[in-house]
Amino acid sequence: MRAYLVSDGEFLTNRQIELSDLIVDFLSEKNFQIEQKTIQRDELQFCRGCFDCWTKTPGECIMKDHIREINDTCMKSDVVIYLCPVVFGQFSANMKSAIDRWLPNMLPFFMTRKNGSTMHPPRYEDYPRQIFIGYADELDDEQAQLFIDISKKHRSNVDIIIDQGENESIRSQLPKIPLCRIGGPL
Repeated sequence: MRAYLVSDGEFLTNRQIELSDLIVDFLSEKNFQIEQKTIQRDELQFCRGCFDCWTKTPGECIMKDHIREINDTCMKSDVVIYLCPVVFGQFSANMKSAIDRWLPNMLPFFMTRKNGSTMHPPRYEDYPRQIFIGYADELDDEQAQLFIDISKKHRSNVDIIIDQGENESIRSQLPKIPLCRIGGPL
């Protein structure tokens, strides 16, 4: 089993290091092969919305930056954990770029979700389980809920954990999530 831990190098805090170590220990105990990526400023461009990943190079972004490596490693993994700094209730810029640039892995059509919103259908039969762990030095309930709501808009099939600064809380939540690939819409 393979796991990929993606984090933001611009928000390298003591808590991020603790969370990363905790996650690596947890996954190691489960015999996962773990690869890590720390995204630095300017390693990823923002999605241009050109849709060339659908029309010219299906399944692959045309921009020559680290997203090809990130998406390739994601797709070869069984579990991808995004360690997401929460900034004003949302993803940090680096994490938002990585999450937005997942678009090549979807088809250019639309499907309607149960709640009436639309999303792109999956390009592939299955995907890695995706887990977003939101953290911040001071994260109030309103920011945490906004992060959950925005995360669910990006992925309907994602597990979300809000870090409250307690390792035991993270240790108790992670085992409840099936650590395997998933099928169906994201």
